[in-house]
Amino acid sequence: MHTKSKAFALASLLAALALLLRLPTVVGAAARQVPRVRAVVVVFDGLRPDYVTATRMPNLYAFGASGVVSTAHHSLFPTVTRVNASALITGAAPGTHGVLDNIIYLPAVDSTHTLNTGDAADMMRADRALRGRLLMVPTLPDLLGAQGKRVVVASAGSSGSAYLLGGAGRAIILQNELVLPQRYESMVRTMLGPPPVDASPNLAANARAVDALLRIGIDTIDTDVGFLWLSDPDHTAHAAGVGSVMADSSIRAADREFGRLLKGLHDRGLDGKVDVFVVSDHGFSTHAGRDAPIGAVLAPFRDRIVVAGGAVYVRRGGDSTRKDVVRALQAAAPVGAIFTKARSDGAAMEAGTLPFDSIGWSNSRSGDVLFSADWSHAMNTAFMTGRTEQAGTAGHGTSSPYDIVATMIARGPHLRVAVRTNVASSNADIAPTLLLLLGMPRAPSMTGRALTELLRDGPGLASVRMTRDSQVAVITLPAPSSLRYRVTVYRTRVGGTLYFDSTRTLRSPH
Repeated sequence: MHTKSKAFALASLLAALALLLRLPTVVGAAARQVPRVRAVVVVFDGLRPDYVTATRMPNLYAFGASGVVSTAHHSLFPTVTRVNASALITGAAPGTHGVLDNIIYLPAVDSTHTLNTGDAADMMRADRALRGRLLMVPTLPDLLGAQGKRVVVASAGSSGSAYLLGGAGRAIILQNELVLPQRYESMVRTMLGPPPVDASPNLAANARAVDALLRIGIDTIDTDVGFLWLSDPDHTAHAAGVGSVMADSSIRAADREFGRLLKGLHDRGLDGKVDVFVVSDHGFSTHAGRDAPIGAVLAPFRDRIVVAGGAVYVRRGGDSTRKDVVRALQAAAPVGAIFTKARSDGAAMEAGTLPFDSIGWSNSRSGDVLFSADWSHAMNTAFMTGRTEQAGTAGHGTSSPYDIVATMIARGPHLRVAVRTNVASSNADIAPTLLLLLGMPRAPSMTGRALTELLRDGPGLASVRMTRDSQVAVITLPAPSSLRYRVTVYRTRVGGTLYFDSTRTLRSPH
């Protein structure tokens, strides 16, 4: 063969080999043009269902009109952020996942101080001390990671909330103060800039979280499941109040960010390919405004107890202290429902209280007593109903239906269209539903259920059987109060899944 012909043939062979060597990369790049994300969960912190109107939240309202809207979605009790962030990622009630309130007491970590679950540093310290068992059950990142799938959490909430929603650091976490794994920190700062200053409404932080999910979680990391946490309206409403102009402004702004998320999914060719769930971690109530009325009830016992959120841990005095604490709470008008550990026969330890098992709060980490502030249907100056006997302007955490009833709206290729459902659901049901959509079985540790009735090929809504029950505890207190204290807990069951609806407390002269 002529020398030039040999050279040409050799060059052609080398070019062909180079193309073959590059082919997987080229094919891989082409395959990634449409991201592989299959599901997105959006959490509006503290979004009451009655906030979602066509004028206040046009994007979310229109989204729901073409999807599924629940009128019976539940926050897990205590109705606080980190209890429900943990439920969303584990599919379990607090009595199973082990994060029992926003403020927790873990003697194995610190026997003298409580821990703030909103602080990632506290949560990381606890997780190290507990050898990775801060969350006591497998998380979505654990389960999906075993199948080679990725979970990304983009959050405008607290660092501790992001850490727990990320399965105690097992997901990829993109939050203003916390980026995990740390190797993503420089990329996050380069792509998104420095973290914004905290504000009310939290406009910049919410916008940055949307950017983090779209530009980093979906475009760069190519996640399978994304979580987006918007910190309003909760962030603003605590100080501004339910129905206030400022809180309303924060809701409208958060809805605009949701609209931007939907547009981002559309621009990436993901219409009809991604199931999007919108939930809130809890509802919201107007507070009575007095200065620590319940705190004053417990003040005489401070040398014998530790108070962590609504939980009381007896450190000295044993059964006698527990009884004294319970009687003081039962006699105090601002206090609502009271729960204690169960005896061997299933009844509560203290008369006039209900057992932890009745609300899914029984755990080796549980306190000796759990209580809630009382509530009413009272209307505030903005004509919003729901008041709790707590200090401050507004908030959540109680067993009031205004705190328990949460938002759940969903739309996607696997979900029903233009449907409203009154079938009970909760934040613990989201994880098993995601697993079902991804073709994976529900984990045995999950107390929540897959919401099959929401699926296009699922059972009809009318075929889902719900039963309701209640439990009552009554006591007549000794002098000097001589009050009759009565507490009732209301619950709903769907199959074997229990939903805690609310409580009612009555006091009357004996």
